[in-house]
Amino acid sequence: MAIDRRTFIRLGLGGLLLGPAMVVAGTGAGRQRLLSCRSDDSGGHFLSMVDVDGGRLLDVALPGRGHGLAVDPMQLRAAVFARRPGTFAWIVDLAGGQVSHRIAAAPGRHFYGHGQFTADGARLLCSENDYASGDGVIGVYDASDSYRRLGELPSHGVGPHEIRLLADGRTLVIANGGIRTHPDLPRVKSNLASMRPNLAYVDVASGRLLHRHEPEGRWHQLSIRHIDVSPDDRVAVGMQFEGDSRLLPPLIAIQQAEQPLRLLSAPDGVQRRLRNYCGSVAFDADGLRFAVSSPRGGLVTFWSTGGDYLGLHEQADACGIGRTAGGGQGFVVSDGGGTVTRVDEDLAATARTSFPGCRWDNHLLTLRR
Repeated sequence: MAIDRRTFIRLGLGGLLLGPAMVVAGTGAGRQRLLSCRSDDSGGHFLSMVDVDGGRLLDVALPGRGHGLAVDPMQLRAAVFARRPGTFAWIVDLAGGQVSHRIAAAPGRHFYGHGQFTADGARLLCSENDYASGDGVIGVYDASDSYRRLGELPSHGVGPHEIRLLADGRTLVIANGGIRTHPDLPRVKSNLASMRPNLAYVDVASGRLLHRHEPEGRWHQLSIRHIDVSPDDRVAVGMQFEGDSRLLPPLIAIQQAEQPLRLLSAPDGVQRRLRNYCGSVAFDADGLRFAVSSPRGGLVTFWSTGGDYLGLHEQADACGIGRTAGGGQGFVVSDGGGTVTRVDEDLAATARTSFPGCRWDNHLLTLRR
């Protein structure tokens, strides 16, 4: 349920301000640093920081497979989340690699793999599931008090996955995937026939729903899973279709403010290769283009913020996408075979770096220089 003003003040969210100027942690400063979860050939799972030229800067062993990442505004701490439905979120000091805090899911809740620091770095917001009711919630944790759980906000949907703050630092955009899960049956999707995914805009101060957008009725099984936000608050959306595999639905959307979801499709041959599954979404540093990966199809598609299809990059099992550090319209792409590829503004692969014995997981985050 929505939190009232008194509860909101108790949660300590009333004074949210835009964060201070960004500062880089010391490890690997001066190099383009990449942060991602990975697995190795022995079945171990890690949070790893590398540089784009192949240097390994940090490795932190995890208790299970990691998924999404969040970095605080000062780029001193990273939160790493268990693959959904998961029960751990760890806080890692990026300068030294120490695990400073281990957050366990609250009773009756599990994590959905993603989170976001508030713009002042004072709170950590986590996408979670109230698995008794099936309602999505956003857990609120106090970063200044050992990540004590302060309470929760409604996600205004089922199965919240990736979340992002708008430029105002007060509006949270939530990808509610629409799929109900339970930790006792972790990979069972129990409501596919009735699912209603949505993209929800929520006021962080009150938990109030500002507006909500859903795919048109015939595409109610398009699970909205991953999003990114441009500097001017356009939201790029990547979806996964849970319906009849013979259908060829649009899997990508662009949306802004109160405008409806604008569903996008690639040319037919490319659209079929996506195999009804998008894995990760990222805008470039300038916010003029965005990229969407399809690990099942072995490709990344590129789009303008106006919704134009621009082309593709082929890379087997490619999923993680990061923007090129320092501005521009390039991307960095990681895959399950351990390769990181740089794609320039002409959408051409300019360099590939192999990390032997490494299987990069779904998401990749580029840190500032």
